[in-house]
Amino acid sequence: MSDFSVAYGPVSTVVGAVDRSTQVEQGILLPTQRTPGAQVPRSALRTSTVLLVDPDRATREPLKASLVEIGIGRVVEAPSIAAAEEVVQRQIVGELALVSLQLGAEAIRLVQLLREAGWSRTIALAPTADIGPVIDAVGSGVSGVLIGRRANPAAASIPATIHDLSSREIEVIRLVADGRSNKWIGEQLSLSALTVKSHLARIGRKLGTGDRAHMVALAMRAGVIA
Repeated sequence: MSDFSVAYGPVSTVVGAVDRSTQVEQGILLPTQRTPGAQVPRSALRTSTVLLVDPDRATREPLKASLVEIGIGRVVEAPSIAAAEEVVQRQIVGELALVSLQLGAEAIRLVQLLREAGWSRTIALAPTADIGPVIDAVGSGVSGVLIGRRANPAAASIPATIHDLSSREIEVIRLVADGRSNKWIGEQLSLSALTVKSHLARIGRKLGTGDRAHMVALAMRAGVIA
């Protein structure tokens, strides 16, 4: 389950018409809307195509369901960068692309690729309010950013501070889950092994454990990593 649902309402408006200015409302950075959502013709939604690029099934499927519920005619799912690139190669172009920043630096490259391919409106999905990736996304030319936190009320044993992990910390813990060493992770993220160790120390403080396996287990149970 995800609380990205707080942003579902304005999606129809983004498909309808937006300008390049932005507004902040309820923790969500969205394009300023020229046309109220209620005035967007249902027929326009039925003929719209939305691309949803998100590696996390737990957020991707609820988002797709909500898009279909508001009347979007076609939702194209892409669980990976490769799948999204295949959509571009097939010359599929629609009205809106939603790209998860969980894809890391590749998300920014994908946004630029989609713009070049003709996707005029791209919204970045930010798993946390970490400002660095949000600024990078805005700089890449996205039309807006939806900021949400993963929510799993049923998992009472998961510390609430797990939602305070930054995008960089999530990248690190995802690579730890793959069994990578600090040195290997540092090389992949252009960091020193010492910096990776510092990230893990901060993650440990937030999660209340210094055990790598326990960190990974908590992150997976919370849906922070797949």
